[in-house]
Amino acid sequence: MNEVTRRPAIAATGTGKVSVDPRWLELYAKRVDEAAEELTRARAELREDPVRPQSFGELGRTLRNAEAYGRAAAMLNQQLDRACEVLTSAAKGLHEVAEHYGAQDDEAVAMIKAVERRTGTL
Repeated sequence: MNEVTRRPAIAATGTGKVSVDPRWLELYAKRVDEAAEELTRARAELREDPVRPQSFGELGRTLRNAEAYGRAAAMLNQQLDRACEVLTSAAKGLHEVAEHYGAQDDEAVAMIKAVERRTGTL
């Protein structure tokens, strides 16, 4: 997947136009998908065995460490949920953009082939 980071998906052509490489976008979308899946798995593992109030012992109960930890953990869990949502959404959007531009390329190739068939230059 190193190929994904070596060249941009969108490049200026010097004419004020933008060139989109659907293959590069699709590869990048797959990487974002993989990151979202990995983060989602990590989130599930974290939630399987949360820290319990008893983990802090008597001193922890006296100092209310469990409550403070619980509040911090809840906030971090919300941020983790949001990160999973954002990565999943970004991957979906990248797949859609790649599909859109890939379909345009396919249509252009089909039109060129149709013209070549009509003119006999195929």
